[in-house]
Amino acid sequence: MNTEIMKKGILLALATVLFTACQEKAATRYTQQSPEIETVKNLIKNYNNKVYETSVFADTSKTYFNTKDNPILSSKAVDYHKANDANYASRGFLPEDQEYEMVVTDDGETWVNCWLDWKGTLATNNKEITFPVHLTYQFVDGKIVREVGLWDPTEVVLALQEIEAKNNRSADEKAIQTTIDNVTNAWNTNDKDLMYANMIGNIIRTANGAVIAKKQSEYGDFMDIYHGAFPDFKVTLDNMKIDGNTAYLNWTCTGTNKGEFMGNAPTDKKIETHGFSIWKFGPEGKASREDAFYDNLVVYQQLGYSMPTPKE
Repeated sequence: MNTEIMKKGILLALATVLFTACQEKAATRYTQQSPEIETVKNLIKNYNNKVYETSVFADTSKTYFNTKDNPILSSKAVDYHKANDANYASRGFLPEDQEYEMVVTDDGETWVNCWLDWKGTLATNNKEITFPVHLTYQFVDGKIVREVGLWDPTEVVLALQEIEAKNNRSADEKAIQTTIDNVTNAWNTNDKDLMYANMIGNIIRTANGAVIAKKQSEYGDFMDIYHGAFPDFKVTLDNMKIDGNTAYLNWTCTGTNKGEFMGNAPTDKKIETHGFSIWKFGPEGKASREDAFYDNLVVYQQLGYSMPTPKE
């Protein structure tokens, strides 16, 4: 009787040990703390400091950035990063909201996943670009044997294409580009002297088909209306195409209503509206006409204005 009880006790103890061991083994298949995760964190830190650590990669390691067919070999990875760095005044992964995890697959593969936000400032035009990135690393014996990175490169590609297009413009087109840059700066600083220096005396401006300025001073009065109502008024060019003596601009305007606007008291509300302008330029690159198109209703709604009921 005692022997039977002892046998059952031993079996129960063994079962408990095996169960606990299985539990511990299962728990290690997912973790947010491991030497491999620390390796990746250090890799990210070094990238931000433009220190390219290669010792953590196996000699046969391959990197797949937004591709599954054309990997970057370990020996070429540093060259890849340095070539990209030439485009930026600054770049790196943001410290906020970084997430890391390590998983062991059913096949016994060890992977570290991380989710980060990347931000860069283009060296040519100081344009800031931010996008989320997913990186994953496969480890074997403490070394990275495979790196995969996925993100949406569209904004970067378009920005670099725009820079290349600017560099390839003719002398006349570059003069127009300079005028557009000056006009944008004049709008953003309410610098009427700068604005007048970049347009002919009898400049024409229309808004949705209505003529609102026939000379420089009237254009300046229009600027004062917006800067008086929105002291932080800002114009951002979203897209631009120059064709001969004509420029086509997509733009965004933002501001905070701190002053009277269209006879209405300030609301302290923010606006953001998008529009399109067609600019004409004279032989010296000075602006001679702007035809602007935008939806005033969007601004009125953002400010909380009530629209009058149409009369029958």
